[in-house]
Amino acid sequence: MMLFILSAGFVGQHKKDLAKTWEERLNQKQPPIQIMDTIGLKPGMVIGDIGAGRGRFTVWFADRVGEKGRVYANDIVEDYLREIDNRCQSLGFKNVVTCLGTVERPNIPEGVLDIAFMINVYHHLDKPVELLTNLAPALKSEGVLVIAEAVPGKFKHEGHSTPKEKLIEEADQAGYKLEKIETFLEWDDLYFFKKR
Repeated sequence: MMLFILSAGFVGQHKKDLAKTWEERLNQKQPPIQIMDTIGLKPGMVIGDIGAGRGRFTVWFADRVGEKGRVYANDIVEDYLREIDNRCQSLGFKNVVTCLGTVERPNIPEGVLDIAFMINVYHHLDKPVELLTNLAPALKSEGVLVIAEAVPGKFKHEGHSTPKEKLIEEADQAGYKLEKIETFLEWDDLYFFKKR
């Protein structure tokens, strides 16, 4: 019988490799460059990555907005924000601010965001109306809320999507009006909202 002992370094690298593979697979279905072009993200802008997780989109945003722009990476999991800080440091990004939020509050400063963005997040929200309501003050007067959410029936994992009517109704309750919906992604629709 052979006994294999795995070092902590090997296990850590294996997890990083799995995460990289997972990100690459998701990026094929949700191409960051195409999404950034569609939402109108330009150098010098300020974007909030709401429910940023481990920063899959945060790093793309940081690269796009450049030194004169800023990314507020929000999550309710402190370990994820530490990962984002480490990731951005290793990539040389100095334009990312991490914000520890709660299920109701994103804790992003008022009036700073050109765009607030969520992807793979909405169906996880415990209090979506409250969170969206408390996110609104962070948007500039012409700021846009963009939610990329899986469409029921398109995405195979049950519970990881939100019906269009429900999402629009909850955004309306939170004080937003729907501007448009983009449907070019395989799994997700992109909902564009403005504050009423």
